[in-house]
Amino acid sequence: MTPNRTLLERLRRPDPSDARVTHVGTRVLFDSIVTNLRAILNTVQGNSPIDELYGLPHLTSIRTTMPTSLRQFELAIRRAIEAHEPRLRDIRVRHSPIRPDGLELRFEIAAVVNDDSPHPVRFETVCDDHGRITVR
Repeated sequence: MTPNRTLLERLRRPDPSDARVTHVGTRVLFDSIVTNLRAILNTVQGNSPIDELYGLPHLTSIRTTMPTSLRQFELAIRRAIEAHEPRLRDIRVRHSPIRPDGLELRFEIAAVVNDDSPHPVRFETVCDDHGRITVR
């Protein structure tokens, strides 16, 4: 499988060179995956007209039962990525707070790019006070 920009990325910003390229650069691929992860992780399940399971459960259900709900949220993140980001495989999600009380919503995502020459990637997610998740 040759990873590429997503279909929506190609429709929004057509590039005539896409038709002649079999592989995109590592940076372009990584940026495309990060953009897709941001969309997945910042969508509440049930808000996508195409797929009711696209996205994550609402964060209020996680925050009100912390820290016991953290394991369930790790699993929800992993399942959402497995279902909606086919360029990644062997996905592992781990709660990784910086604050000593451990109640910060910060997760590390480790995966392998599903490519002809697979290579590991790592992402960090942080949830702000408004429920917005950043992905780096």
